[in-house]
Amino acid sequence: MAEPPSSSFKYKPTLLFPLPPQLHPATYDVSLEKRTAKAKLMAIRSRLKCHYLLELNNPQQTNRDRKEKLIQEGKYERPFPMFY
Repeated sequence: MAEPPSSSFKYKPTLLFPLPPQLHPATYDVSLEKRTAKAKLMAIRSRLKCHYLLELNNPQQTNRDRKEKLIQEGKYERPFPMFY
């Protein structure tokens, strides 16, 4: 039985199996500034997603929120015309 690859395992590309793009140094070896910027963007994105999901799955939803959802789905007609 073959040994599982360890953390010290180095991928060696061959003629038939070239280096995958995920392992190419130009793609994964980014600078500290890029990693910091990406981490900040991911933090903002995760906060926005968390806020959205909390509002979406709020058990204390008001009747107005339910009507707005029905309006967006096209199952309920707005009592007044809304033009942009």
